[in-house]
Amino acid sequence: MRNRLHTVIVALLLIAGCSSSDHNQPETSGNAAATPDEWASMRSIDACAILDETALAPLGKVSDKQFAGASVHSCVATITAPDSVRTTARAFVGERAAPDAKQLDLAGVPAVQDSSCAVTVKVAGDDGISISVGGYEFEKQCEQAQRIATAVRAQLKTPPQNPYSTPFHGRDPCQPVDRLAHEIGTVKSLRRPTIINCEMTGSSGSLLISQEIINVTSHQHGEPLTIAGKEGMRHQEPDQQNRCMVMVRLRDAPQDSYYSTQYEVSSTSDPCGKATNAANESATEG
Repeated sequence: MRNRLHTVIVALLLIAGCSSSDHNQPETSGNAAATPDEWASMRSIDACAILDETALAPLGKVSDKQFAGASVHSCVATITAPDSVRTTARAFVGERAAPDAKQLDLAGVPAVQDSSCAVTVKVAGDDGISISVGGYEFEKQCEQAQRIATAVRAQLKTPPQNPYSTPFHGRDPCQPVDRLAHEIGTVKSLRRPTIINCEMTGSSGSLLISQEIINVTSHQHGEPLTIAGKEGMRHQEPDQQNRCMVMVRLRDAPQDSYYSTQYEVSSTSDPCGKATNAANESATEG
C-alpha cells in the first residue's frame, strides 16, 4: 500500500522533482484557467464511505477507519473476519489504472487489477477508485482485494459524495488560478499531477500547491504568520533563497493531525512574499 506520510518540505521537493509524471498537460500561453480539472468528478467522493460497514459485513467487522497518510482521498480500515484474522483494506480515490492491468468483473461492475493487486474501477478515463490490501503475501492480497472490491462494488460504481467532509473535498487546488497567477506572471503551463496537487509555471517563476494532512509530531517548523485569520508559517532554506514555502493550518484533523495547504514559490524575486500572497489569495477564495 502506498504510504504518503512525509514532512512538508520533503513532500514539496518530491513534487517539484516529478514534473514528468502522469497527467502531463500541454503548455498554454496566457490564460491557463481553461485547463480542465481531470479530477473534478472525483473531488467530492468520500473515500472512507466506500469501505461501507454494511457492505463488508459478510467479510467481517470493520474498525479503525481513518485517512491514510497525507491525503483525504485515501482511507484505510481493518476488517476482522469471524476467525479473528485481520485484513487492512484501503480505498484510494484518484488511482490511475496501469496500462497492463488485467480486466476483472466485480459481479457486473467492470474493473481492472494491476501488478500490485490493486483493483480499480474507472471513474474518468483511466482514473478511478482502487481497493488494495496490506500485507506481504502476494497471491493472498490479490484474492482479498478482489473479494473486498466485489463487496463494495455498489460504492465503487456509484461513489458516495461528501463535498463538506474536509476543507479539501470538492476543491481544486489550482483555484483561483487567475489570482494565483499574479505571483508568477503569465502562466505557461498548469498541471495537476495528483488529486491533491497543483503545479503552475509562469514567466517569472513557479508555484506548487499541495492539500495535505500533516501530523503534529512531524511537521516542519518555520517563521509564524497569519493567513486570513488562520495560523501559518513560512520556511526558507538558507541555501535556497530562490525558493520559499508558506503553510496554512486550516483546522484540526483526526489522529493528532491537521489539514494544511502549502504554497511553494520558486522565483529569483521575493519568493517568500509571493508565496504569502498566493496563500492569501487562496484563503480569500475559500
